[in-house]
Amino acid sequence: MNDNFKKSNDYQSRWGFYLVSETLNGRVAMVALVIIILLETFTRKTLLDMVSTFIS
Repeated sequence: MNDNFKKSNDYQSRWGFYLVSETLNGRVAMVALVIIILLETFTRKTLLDMVSTFIS
């Protein structure tokens, strides 16, 4: 791995992205996906069906 990448600060911007923010966003997306899959499994409805029921 690049030595400069290892030594850099996690809070320092690299090409407009922050490493800590990207890691957190990825973890939140994985948790949200698992929650959606569990909801669809237990309710036997798709996400769009649940949203349309909630809205109307």
